[in-house]
Amino acid sequence: MRKLWLAAALVACAALALAAVAFTAPSNDDELLKDELHFLQQSNKTFTGGKKAAQMRNMRVVGQTDLGGRGFNADVWFHEGFAYVGHWGFTDWANGSKQRFCPSGDNAGVAIVDATDPENPTMLDERLENPAGTSAEDVVVYEQGTRDIAAAGIQVCGGSRLDPSIPRGLKLWDVTDPTNPVPLGFYDTGCCTRGLHEFEIEHHANGRIYAYATVPASEYPDAGSPSGKRDLQGRGDFRMIDVTNPDNPVEVSDWGVVKDAGGGLNPGQGCDPDPIFGHGAEPSGDGTTAFLSYWDSGFVALDVTDPTAPELMGHTVYGTDEDGDAHSSMYDDDRGLLFTADEDFCKNSGPSIEPGLGYLRVYDYSNPAAPEQIGEYRTPNSMTGGPTGSGDYSIHNNWLHGTDVWIAWYSDGVRVVDASDPTNPEERAFFVPPAAQNPVKPSQRGVLSQMPQVWGIVVDPETGYGYASDMNTGLWIIERTDQ
Repeated sequence: MRKLWLAAALVACAALALAAVAFTAPSNDDELLKDELHFLQQSNKTFTGGKKAAQMRNMRVVGQTDLGGRGFNADVWFHEGFAYVGHWGFTDWANGSKQRFCPSGDNAGVAIVDATDPENPTMLDERLENPAGTSAEDVVVYEQGTRDIAAAGIQVCGGSRLDPSIPRGLKLWDVTDPTNPVPLGFYDTGCCTRGLHEFEIEHHANGRIYAYATVPASEYPDAGSPSGKRDLQGRGDFRMIDVTNPDNPVEVSDWGVVKDAGGGLNPGQGCDPDPIFGHGAEPSGDGTTAFLSYWDSGFVALDVTDPTAPELMGHTVYGTDEDGDAHSSMYDDDRGLLFTADEDFCKNSGPSIEPGLGYLRVYDYSNPAAPEQIGEYRTPNSMTGGPTGSGDYSIHNNWLHGTDVWIAWYSDGVRVVDASDPTNPEERAFFVPPAAQNPVKPSQRGVLSQMPQVWGIVVDPETGYGYASDMNTGLWIIERTDQ
């Protein structure tokens, strides 16, 4: 009886909290994630500088599809001859149509591309459909027994994060036959964050399969919430979700720098000081370590040998003259190296911070308690900000292929860096797609106007082909010519 009373009380408190905050008009500063605020600012500009034709060195284009001109393309995955491309979006609470940046209908969901003939990739009529009013940015396909399972992170896109009726979390499908995807289970992150942003899936040493996921801003203060945080249950930004049974994904633990480490692990610094924003998660090959990209708190290692009880092992530390902004990473198990990306859009962050945009760092993480940066790589444009009015030259996402790092670098396209000597990474090849307008009409959806914007890159280990998603122009299949 006591349990029933407590449950009813929690529901009542949550309802009162939601009612209290419902009268506060949503704002972009309160609702949008960091990259979305940047892209919204960019939508008010016209980009005419820089080079507009495709550029490449030691690369060739194998095939391309514009994905039906849908625009708003997000991350990409490749599995067994098929590519999967997510979509991003948000609500603009300040100007014009609030839904103008949230794709809907046939433009929404995860596009499925038959790339069995990579010179002629074809988008299927079928797609992985996300709930109305949401986005599906990040997508992963994994094997579960004899089945292929696709998972996508679902975030609020067409309304307020305070609206509990909008689903958000992790959605799964059976894509054993990609031409006939079958919806399976759904993990609900609950109110009142935007939802599940980034994740990876790994087979754990204990025999189970987990999603290593982030729900950013869960621990941001929120006076209207019963927990005092955006997440009504007071959970941290990192969530570990058992997806062994894709019909019934279950959260087994969470972790946050505020509730579990007493606050930010480093001070906030640079033009966007924030040590409590958990953006990405990367598991080790055996699934027993999770590397969290925690903005100015750096890259944080958790021991998840027991997935129900994450324990802090160590974290990287930014120099006082650095901007921070830990965004994503990939771990090289064989060498104990973490290849990281800082998503920094601020060319100048003040006299005490080094100039330039986000770049690749290499950390020796062989001793998790004391990781050490041993290398870095920056494109020339990331050091200078690039030609005026030509695009965004911050690094975004990495993909390891042997000792090479393939990097999605927004307007610098795809860069391939040889990290066989991790203390001195060297660029070997690059591909920059042609600049293009956002194809979505009406023209007021001019976000990402007239620039290349590569979101994600994945490499097929069998063919060596790279699959790159450009936010405007779709999917590009590329191959190195120097090997």
